[in-house]
Amino acid sequence: MLTFLAAALAAAVAASTPSALDAVPRTRLDPALRCRLGAYALPAGEFVTITGHGGHPRNLQYTLSTGEFGRLREGADGAYTAGSTTVTFEPCGAGRLRRTRDQVAEPGVRLPLAETDTTFSSGGVALHGKLVMTGGQRPKALAVWIDGSNNDPSTDDTVWQYELARRGVAVFVYDKRGTGASAGALSADFQVRARDTAAAVIEARRLAPGVSKVGVIGGSQGGWVAPLTATLTPLDFVIPAFAMAEGPIAQDRQVVEDQLRQAGFQGEALAKAQALTALTERVVRSNFRDGFSALDAFRMQHAGEPWLKAIQPRSYTGILLTMSSADAMAGGPAASQGLSFTYEPRPVIETIKPRQLWLLGGSDHQAPSAGTQAILRQVQRQRRDLSVVVFPNADHGLIERRKTPEGTTTFYSARLFDITAAWIKDERLPGAGTFVDMPEAD
Repeated sequence: MLTFLAAALAAAVAASTPSALDAVPRTRLDPALRCRLGAYALPAGEFVTITGHGGHPRNLQYTLSTGEFGRLREGADGAYTAGSTTVTFEPCGAGRLRRTRDQVAEPGVRLPLAETDTTFSSGGVALHGKLVMTGGQRPKALAVWIDGSNNDPSTDDTVWQYELARRGVAVFVYDKRGTGASAGALSADFQVRARDTAAAVIEARRLAPGVSKVGVIGGSQGGWVAPLTATLTPLDFVIPAFAMAEGPIAQDRQVVEDQLRQAGFQGEALAKAQALTALTERVVRSNFRDGFSALDAFRMQHAGEPWLKAIQPRSYTGILLTMSSADAMAGGPAASQGLSFTYEPRPVIETIKPRQLWLLGGSDHQAPSAGTQAILRQVQRQRRDLSVVVFPNADHGLIERRKTPEGTTTFYSARLFDITAAWIKDERLPGAGTFVDMPEAD
Protein backbone atom coordinates (compact mmCIF):
# COMPACT_ATOMS: atom_id res chain seq x y z
CA MET A 1 0.00 0.00 0.00
CA LEU A 2 2.96 2.28 0.67
CA THR A 3 5.64 0.11 -0.95
CA PHE A 4 5.84 2.33 -4.01
CA LEU A 5 7.36 5.00 -1.77
CA ALA A 6 10.47 2.91 -1.12
CA ALA A 7 11.32 2.55 -4.80
CA ALA A 8 10.52 6.17 -5.60
CA LEU A 9 12.63 7.54 -2.75
CA ALA A 10 15.50 5.23 -3.66
CA ALA A 11 15.37 6.48 -7.24
CA ALA A 12 15.36 10.07 -6.05
CA VAL A 13 18.43 9.49 -3.88
CA ALA A 14 20.29 7.69 -6.66
CA ALA A 15 19.68 10.62 -8.98
CA SER A 16 20.48 13.12 -6.20
CA THR A 17 17.37 15.05 -7.27
CA PRO A 18 13.66 14.74 -6.57
CA SER A 19 12.09 12.20 -8.93
CA ALA A 20 9.44 13.56 -11.26
CA LEU A 21 5.96 12.13 -10.87
CA ASP A 22 5.91 10.95 -14.47
CA ALA A 23 9.41 9.43 -14.37
CA VAL A 24 8.16 5.81 -14.17
CA PRO A 25 8.09 4.37 -17.71
CA ARG A 26 4.65 3.44 -19.00
CA THR A 27 5.50 -0.22 -19.59
CA ARG A 28 2.99 -2.51 -21.26
CA LEU A 29 2.83 -6.05 -22.53
CA ASP A 30 4.11 -6.55 -26.06
CA PRO A 31 1.09 -5.99 -28.38
CA ALA A 32 1.85 -9.30 -30.11
CA LEU A 33 1.23 -11.11 -26.81
CA ARG A 34 -1.89 -9.26 -25.69
CA CYS A 35 -4.15 -11.53 -27.74
CA ARG A 36 -3.08 -14.43 -25.50
CA LEU A 37 -4.62 -12.90 -22.39
CA GLY A 38 -7.84 -14.40 -21.09
CA ALA A 39 -9.37 -17.42 -19.39
CA TYR A 40 -9.00 -20.87 -20.96
CA ALA A 41 -11.06 -23.99 -20.29
CA LEU A 42 -9.00 -27.10 -19.51
CA PRO A 43 -10.24 -30.70 -19.31
CA ALA A 44 -12.20 -31.93 -16.26
CA GLY A 45 -13.84 -28.55 -15.64
CA GLU A 46 -10.61 -26.73 -14.77
CA PHE A 47 -9.40 -23.36 -16.05
CA VAL A 48 -6.20 -21.41 -16.53
CA THR A 49 -6.12 -17.61 -16.75
CA ILE A 50 -3.30 -15.86 -18.60
CA THR A 51 -2.37 -12.24 -17.80
CA GLY A 52 0.68 -10.03 -18.01
CA HIS A 53 3.13 -10.04 -15.14
CA GLY A 54 4.71 -7.08 -13.35
CA GLY A 55 4.54 -4.75 -16.32
CA HIS A 56 7.14 -6.85 -18.14
CA PRO A 57 6.78 -6.64 -21.94
CA ARG A 58 7.24 -10.40 -22.51
CA ASN A 59 6.54 -12.28 -19.26
CA LEU A 60 3.11 -13.70 -18.54
CA GLN A 61 1.32 -15.09 -15.47
CA TYR A 62 -0.76 -18.22 -15.19
CA THR A 63 -3.54 -18.67 -12.61
CA LEU A 64 -5.17 -22.08 -12.21
CA SER A 65 -8.71 -22.66 -10.96
CA THR A 66 -7.12 -24.10 -7.80
CA GLY A 67 -5.80 -20.57 -7.08
CA GLU A 68 -2.21 -21.51 -7.87
CA PHE A 69 -0.37 -18.85 -9.87
CA GLY A 70 3.12 -18.00 -11.02
CA ARG A 71 5.25 -16.16 -13.53
CA LEU A 72 5.71 -17.66 -16.99
CA ARG A 73 9.08 -16.88 -18.57
CA GLU A 74 9.45 -16.96 -22.32
CA GLY A 75 12.00 -19.42 -23.69
CA ALA A 76 14.02 -19.28 -26.86
CA ASP A 77 11.55 -21.66 -28.53
CA GLY A 78 8.59 -19.38 -27.75
CA ALA A 79 7.21 -21.65 -25.02
CA TYR A 80 6.62 -20.32 -21.49
CA THR A 81 7.80 -22.13 -18.39
CA ALA A 82 7.25 -21.96 -14.63
CA GLY A 83 8.86 -24.81 -12.72
CA SER A 84 7.60 -28.08 -14.20
CA THR A 85 4.82 -26.29 -16.08
CA THR A 86 5.15 -25.37 -19.75
CA VAL A 87 2.57 -23.41 -21.72
CA THR A 88 2.64 -23.16 -25.50
CA PHE A 89 0.25 -20.99 -27.48
CA GLU A 90 -1.20 -21.55 -30.93
CA PRO A 91 -1.46 -18.50 -33.22
CA CYS A 92 -3.67 -15.84 -31.69
CA GLY A 93 -6.62 -16.36 -33.98
CA ALA A 94 -6.92 -19.97 -32.82
CA GLY A 95 -7.50 -19.09 -29.17
CA ARG A 96 -5.88 -22.28 -27.91
CA LEU A 97 -2.97 -23.26 -25.71
CA ARG A 98 -1.40 -26.41 -24.37
CA ARG A 99 -0.37 -26.78 -20.75
CA THR A 100 2.17 -29.48 -19.91
CA ARG A 101 2.96 -30.42 -16.31
CA ASP A 102 5.04 -33.43 -15.29
CA GLN A 103 4.93 -34.61 -18.93
CA VAL A 104 1.11 -34.61 -18.97
CA ALA A 105 -0.25 -32.31 -21.70
CA GLU A 106 -3.70 -30.71 -21.61
CA PRO A 107 -5.35 -28.51 -24.26
CA GLY A 108 -6.94 -25.21 -23.34
CA VAL A 109 -9.61 -23.27 -25.26
CA ARG A 110 -10.05 -19.54 -24.69
CA LEU A 111 -13.44 -18.56 -23.28
CA PRO A 112 -15.50 -16.11 -25.39
CA LEU A 113 -15.16 -13.14 -23.05
CA ALA A 114 -15.67 -10.09 -25.26
CA GLU A 115 -13.20 -7.25 -24.59
CA THR A 116 -13.61 -3.60 -25.51
CA ASP A 117 -10.74 -1.12 -25.21
CA THR A 118 -11.62 2.51 -24.64
CA THR A 119 -10.22 5.91 -23.74
CA PHE A 120 -12.06 8.19 -21.34
CA SER A 121 -11.26 11.50 -19.67
CA SER A 122 -10.87 12.45 -16.01
CA GLY A 123 -9.96 16.03 -15.19
CA GLY A 124 -8.62 16.51 -18.69
CA VAL A 125 -6.38 13.41 -18.49
CA ALA A 126 -6.91 10.64 -21.03
CA LEU A 127 -7.14 7.23 -19.34
CA HIS A 128 -7.08 3.83 -20.99
CA GLY A 129 -9.68 1.28 -19.93
CA LYS A 130 -11.01 -2.10 -20.95
CA LEU A 131 -14.39 -3.76 -20.48
CA VAL A 132 -14.39 -7.56 -20.16
CA MET A 133 -17.86 -9.02 -20.67
CA THR A 134 -19.06 -12.45 -19.65
CA GLY A 135 -19.73 -15.18 -22.18
CA GLY A 136 -23.32 -15.97 -23.12
CA GLN A 137 -26.11 -13.89 -21.60
CA ARG A 138 -25.63 -10.23 -20.73
CA PRO A 139 -24.43 -9.98 -17.10
CA LYS A 140 -26.54 -8.40 -14.40
CA ALA A 141 -23.52 -6.99 -12.52
CA LEU A 142 -20.33 -5.13 -13.37
CA ALA A 143 -17.32 -4.36 -11.17
CA VAL A 144 -14.77 -1.60 -11.80
CA TRP A 145 -11.35 -2.70 -10.56
CA ILE A 146 -9.15 -0.16 -8.69
CA ASP A 147 -5.49 -1.12 -8.48
CA GLY A 148 -3.20 -0.50 -5.51
CA SER A 149 0.03 1.48 -5.25
CA ASN A 150 1.87 -0.57 -7.88
CA ASN A 151 2.50 1.02 -11.25
CA ASP A 152 1.83 -2.02 -13.43
CA PRO A 153 -0.54 -1.74 -16.41
CA SER A 154 -3.82 -2.97 -14.91
CA THR A 155 -5.46 -3.69 -18.26
CA ASP A 156 -2.71 -6.25 -18.95
CA ASP A 157 -1.90 -7.62 -15.51
CA THR A 158 -5.05 -7.71 -13.36
CA VAL A 159 -6.24 -11.29 -12.88
CA TRP A 160 -9.59 -10.19 -11.40
CA GLN A 161 -10.83 -9.06 -14.82
CA TYR A 162 -10.95 -12.63 -16.13
CA GLU A 163 -11.58 -14.53 -12.89
CA LEU A 164 -14.79 -12.58 -12.25
CA ALA A 165 -15.87 -12.43 -15.90
CA ARG A 166 -15.78 -16.21 -16.25
CA ARG A 167 -17.98 -16.37 -13.13
CA GLY A 168 -20.65 -14.12 -14.63
CA VAL A 169 -19.57 -10.64 -13.47
CA ALA A 170 -18.42 -8.14 -16.10
CA VAL A 171 -15.29 -6.17 -15.19
CA PHE A 172 -14.01 -2.76 -16.22
CA VAL A 173 -10.32 -2.22 -15.55
CA TYR A 174 -8.26 0.86 -16.29
CA ASP A 175 -4.62 1.89 -16.21
CA LYS A 176 -3.97 4.45 -13.49
CA ARG A 177 -2.82 7.84 -14.71
CA GLY A 178 0.85 7.66 -15.63
CA THR A 179 0.81 3.88 -16.13
CA GLY A 180 0.17 1.55 -19.04
CA ALA A 181 -1.56 3.39 -21.88
CA SER A 182 -2.94 6.18 -19.68
CA ALA A 183 -1.65 9.74 -19.83
CA GLY A 184 -0.93 12.06 -16.91
CA ALA A 185 1.41 11.92 -13.94
CA LEU A 186 1.41 9.22 -11.28
CA SER A 187 -0.71 10.18 -8.29
CA ALA A 188 -1.36 8.61 -4.88
CA ASP A 189 -3.80 11.36 -3.92
CA PHE A 190 -6.90 9.38 -2.93
CA GLN A 191 -9.26 12.17 -4.01
CA VAL A 192 -7.66 12.29 -7.47
CA ARG A 193 -7.80 8.52 -7.73
CA ALA A 194 -11.45 8.49 -6.64
CA ARG A 195 -12.33 11.04 -9.33
CA ASP A 196 -10.55 8.90 -11.93
CA THR A 197 -12.49 5.85 -10.75
CA ALA A 198 -15.80 7.72 -10.83
CA ALA A 199 -15.03 8.61 -14.46
CA ALA A 200 -14.26 4.91 -15.08
CA VAL A 201 -17.65 3.96 -13.60
CA ILE A 202 -19.40 6.38 -15.95
CA GLU A 203 -17.50 4.93 -18.92
CA ALA A 204 -18.31 1.37 -17.84
CA ARG A 205 -22.01 2.23 -17.65
CA ARG A 206 -21.83 3.74 -21.13
CA LEU A 207 -20.25 0.60 -22.59
CA ALA A 208 -22.60 -1.79 -20.77
CA PRO A 209 -25.93 0.06 -20.48
CA GLY A 210 -27.97 -3.05 -19.75
CA VAL A 211 -26.13 -4.00 -16.56
CA SER A 212 -28.28 -3.34 -13.50
CA LYS A 213 -25.67 -3.50 -10.71
CA VAL A 214 -22.42 -1.54 -10.91
CA GLY A 215 -19.84 -1.26 -8.16
CA VAL A 216 -16.12 -1.08 -7.44
CA ILE A 217 -13.43 -3.40 -6.09
CA GLY A 218 -10.30 -1.78 -4.67
CA GLY A 219 -7.18 -3.75 -3.83
CA SER A 220 -4.68 -2.50 -1.22
CA GLN A 221 -4.41 1.30 -1.70
CA GLY A 222 -7.44 0.94 -3.97
CA GLY A 223 -9.35 -0.12 -0.86
CA TRP A 224 -9.06 3.45 0.41
CA VAL A 225 -10.15 4.78 -2.97
CA ALA A 226 -13.18 2.49 -3.40
CA PRO A 227 -15.38 3.93 -0.60
CA LEU A 228 -14.41 7.47 -1.63
CA THR A 229 -15.65 6.75 -5.15
CA ALA A 230 -19.11 6.10 -3.71
CA THR A 231 -19.22 9.74 -2.56
CA LEU A 232 -18.81 10.91 -6.17
CA THR A 233 -21.05 8.62 -8.23
CA PRO A 234 -23.94 6.23 -7.49
CA LEU A 235 -22.78 2.65 -6.82
CA ASP A 236 -24.55 -0.57 -5.89
CA PHE A 237 -21.64 -2.17 -4.04
CA VAL A 238 -18.14 -1.45 -2.73
CA ILE A 239 -15.52 -4.16 -2.11
CA PRO A 240 -12.26 -3.20 -0.36
CA ALA A 241 -9.81 -6.13 -0.66
CA PHE A 242 -6.63 -6.60 1.42
CA ALA A 243 -7.28 -3.03 2.53
CA MET A 244 -7.62 -1.12 5.78
CA ALA A 245 -10.39 0.73 7.63
CA GLU A 246 -7.61 2.86 9.13
CA GLY A 247 -5.46 5.43 7.34
CA PRO A 248 -1.84 5.37 6.13
CA ILE A 249 -0.45 6.69 9.43
CA ALA A 250 -2.11 3.88 11.38
CA GLN A 251 -0.89 1.41 8.76
CA ASP A 252 2.70 2.57 9.23
CA ARG A 253 2.46 2.26 13.01
CA GLN A 254 0.99 -1.24 12.84
CA VAL A 255 3.52 -2.50 10.30
CA VAL A 256 6.41 -1.31 12.48
CA GLU A 257 4.94 -2.86 15.62
CA ASP A 258 4.24 -6.15 13.83
CA GLN A 259 7.83 -6.31 12.59
CA LEU A 260 9.16 -5.86 16.10
CA ARG A 261 6.82 -8.48 17.57
CA GLN A 262 7.79 -10.96 14.88
CA ALA A 263 11.45 -10.33 15.72
CA GLY A 264 10.71 -11.10 19.38
CA PHE A 265 10.69 -7.56 20.80
CA GLN A 266 8.15 -6.41 23.37
CA GLY A 267 7.71 -3.88 26.17
CA GLU A 268 10.36 -1.16 26.09
CA ALA A 269 11.21 -1.73 22.42
CA LEU A 270 7.57 -1.27 21.40
CA ALA A 271 7.35 1.92 23.47
CA LYS A 272 10.42 3.27 21.68
CA ALA A 273 8.92 2.29 18.33
CA GLN A 274 5.78 4.25 19.15
CA ALA A 275 7.94 7.29 19.90
CA LEU A 276 9.72 6.79 16.58
CA THR A 277 6.53 6.51 14.52
CA ALA A 278 5.22 9.67 16.20
CA LEU A 279 8.31 11.46 14.88
CA THR A 280 7.99 10.07 11.35
CA GLU A 281 4.28 10.93 11.40
CA ARG A 282 5.26 14.56 11.95
CA VAL A 283 7.55 14.35 8.92
CA VAL A 284 4.90 13.02 6.52
CA ARG A 285 2.17 15.33 7.86
CA SER A 286 4.43 18.26 6.97
CA ASN A 287 5.06 16.86 3.47
CA PHE A 288 8.69 16.17 4.39
CA ARG A 289 9.37 19.78 5.45
CA ASP A 290 9.46 19.47 9.25
CA GLY A 291 10.49 17.10 12.05
CA PHE A 292 13.86 15.97 10.74
CA SER A 293 15.96 17.44 13.56
CA ALA A 294 13.95 15.51 16.16
CA LEU A 295 14.13 12.35 14.03
CA ASP A 296 17.91 12.70 13.65
CA ALA A 297 18.30 13.18 17.41
CA PHE A 298 16.24 10.04 18.07
CA ARG A 299 18.29 8.01 15.61
CA MET A 300 21.52 9.17 17.19
CA GLN A 301 20.24 8.39 20.69
CA HIS A 302 19.23 4.83 19.80
CA ALA A 303 21.88 4.03 17.16
CA GLY A 304 22.99 0.41 17.35
CA GLU A 305 20.02 -0.82 19.40
CA PRO A 306 18.88 -4.20 18.02
CA TRP A 307 15.17 -3.33 17.86
CA LEU A 308 15.85 -0.53 15.39
CA LYS A 309 17.39 -2.99 12.95
CA ALA A 310 14.21 -5.09 12.97
CA ILE A 311 12.26 -2.34 11.17
CA GLN A 312 12.17 -3.12 7.46
CA PRO A 313 11.36 -0.65 4.64
CA ARG A 314 7.77 -1.81 4.13
CA SER A 315 6.56 1.37 5.85
CA TYR A 316 7.49 5.01 5.47
CA THR A 317 9.17 4.82 8.91
CA GLY A 318 11.33 1.97 7.68
CA ILE A 319 12.11 3.88 4.50
CA LEU A 320 13.10 7.03 6.39
CA LEU A 321 15.51 4.98 8.52
CA THR A 322 17.41 3.93 5.40
CA MET A 323 18.28 7.43 4.20
CA SER A 324 19.60 10.75 5.39
CA SER A 325 17.18 13.49 6.34
CA ALA A 326 18.60 15.68 3.58
CA ASP A 327 17.79 13.04 0.95
CA ALA A 328 14.32 12.45 2.38
CA MET A 329 13.57 16.16 2.47
CA ALA A 330 14.72 16.58 -1.12
CA GLY A 331 13.06 13.51 -2.60
CA GLY A 332 10.08 12.87 -0.34
CA PRO A 333 7.45 15.29 -1.72
CA ALA A 334 7.83 14.12 -5.31
CA ALA A 335 8.31 10.46 -4.45
CA SER A 336 5.19 10.30 -2.29
CA GLN A 337 3.11 11.33 -5.33
CA GLY A 338 0.68 13.36 -3.22
CA LEU A 339 -0.24 10.37 -1.05
CA SER A 340 -3.07 11.22 1.34
CA PHE A 341 -1.16 10.43 4.53
CA THR A 342 -3.75 12.04 6.81
CA TYR A 343 -6.80 10.33 5.28
CA GLU A 344 -9.13 8.67 7.81
CA PRO A 345 -11.47 6.21 6.06
CA ARG A 346 -13.87 5.26 8.86
CA PRO A 347 -16.31 8.20 8.45
CA VAL A 348 -16.64 7.37 4.75
CA ILE A 349 -17.12 3.65 5.41
CA GLU A 350 -19.86 4.44 7.93
CA THR A 351 -21.87 6.78 5.72
CA ILE A 352 -21.70 5.69 2.08
CA LYS A 353 -24.90 4.17 0.70
CA PRO A 354 -23.72 1.03 -1.19
CA ARG A 355 -23.51 -2.34 0.51
CA GLN A 356 -19.94 -3.39 1.31
CA LEU A 357 -17.89 -6.59 1.31
CA TRP A 358 -14.46 -6.53 2.95
CA LEU A 359 -11.96 -9.25 1.96
CA LEU A 360 -9.12 -9.39 4.49
CA GLY A 361 -5.97 -11.44 5.03
CA GLY A 362 -5.47 -12.67 8.57
CA SER A 363 -1.69 -12.81 8.02
CA ASP A 364 -1.30 -9.60 6.02
CA HIS A 365 2.12 -8.08 6.73
CA GLN A 366 1.60 -5.00 4.57
CA ALA A 367 -1.92 -4.11 5.69
CA PRO A 368 -2.31 -5.69 9.15
CA SER A 369 -6.00 -6.47 9.55
CA ALA A 370 -6.59 -6.80 13.32
CA GLY A 371 -7.45 -3.12 13.76
CA THR A 372 -9.57 -3.11 10.61
CA GLN A 373 -11.52 -6.16 11.80
CA ALA A 374 -12.25 -4.45 15.12
CA ILE A 375 -13.46 -1.27 13.40
CA LEU A 376 -15.67 -3.18 10.97
CA ARG A 377 -17.31 -5.13 13.80
CA GLN A 378 -18.17 -1.78 15.38
CA VAL A 379 -19.50 -0.37 12.11
CA GLN A 380 -21.68 -3.44 11.63
CA ARG A 381 -23.68 -2.47 14.72
CA GLN A 382 -25.03 0.55 12.81
CA ARG A 383 -25.23 -0.93 9.31
CA ARG A 384 -26.11 -4.52 8.52
CA ASP A 385 -25.27 -4.25 4.83
CA LEU A 386 -21.55 -4.59 5.52
CA SER A 387 -20.02 -8.07 5.34
CA VAL A 388 -16.49 -9.24 6.10
CA VAL A 389 -14.58 -12.35 5.04
CA VAL A 390 -11.22 -13.10 6.67
CA PHE A 391 -8.83 -15.58 5.08
CA PRO A 392 -6.66 -16.59 8.07
CA ASN A 393 -3.47 -17.57 6.23
CA ALA A 394 -3.59 -14.89 3.55
CA ASP A 395 -0.86 -12.29 3.22
CA HIS A 396 -1.14 -9.09 1.19
CA GLY A 397 -2.99 -9.60 -2.07
CA LEU A 398 -4.93 -12.44 -0.42
CA ILE A 399 -2.03 -14.66 -1.36
CA GLU A 400 -0.97 -17.80 0.48
CA ARG A 401 2.28 -19.76 0.24
CA ARG A 402 1.99 -23.52 0.53
CA LYS A 403 4.39 -26.43 0.39
CA THR A 404 4.03 -28.52 -2.75
CA PRO A 405 6.21 -31.24 -4.34
CA GLU A 406 7.92 -28.44 -6.30
CA GLY A 407 8.67 -26.42 -3.15
CA THR A 408 6.81 -23.33 -2.01
CA THR A 409 3.98 -22.37 -4.37
CA THR A 410 1.80 -19.26 -4.29
CA PHE A 411 -2.00 -19.43 -4.30
CA TYR A 412 -4.86 -16.99 -4.15
CA SER A 413 -6.95 -17.86 -1.10
CA ALA A 414 -9.38 -20.71 -1.68
CA ARG A 415 -12.81 -19.64 -3.00
CA LEU A 416 -11.76 -15.97 -3.11
CA PHE A 417 -13.14 -15.30 -6.58
CA ASP A 418 -16.17 -17.58 -6.06
CA ILE A 419 -17.17 -15.72 -2.90
CA THR A 420 -16.69 -12.32 -4.52
CA ALA A 421 -18.69 -13.13 -7.67
CA ALA A 422 -21.52 -14.78 -5.73
CA TRP A 423 -21.84 -11.83 -3.35
CA ILE A 424 -21.88 -9.32 -6.20
CA LYS A 425 -24.57 -11.18 -8.12
CA ASP A 426 -27.01 -12.13 -5.39
CA GLU A 427 -25.54 -11.30 -1.98
CA ARG A 428 -24.81 -14.92 -1.08
CA LEU A 429 -21.64 -16.13 0.59
CA PRO A 430 -21.70 -14.23 2.90
CA GLY A 431 -25.03 -12.53 3.53
CA ALA A 432 -25.53 -9.00 4.73
CA GLY A 433 -24.04 -8.14 8.11
CA THR A 434 -21.97 -11.30 8.45
CA PHE A 435 -18.40 -11.72 9.64
CA VAL A 436 -16.92 -14.91 8.21
CA ASP A 437 -13.61 -16.47 9.20
CA MET A 438 -12.76 -18.82 6.36
CA PRO A 439 -11.32 -22.23 7.29
CA GLU A 440 -7.64 -22.78 6.64
CA ALA A 441 -6.75 -24.36 3.32
CA ASP A 442 -5.61 -27.97 3.31
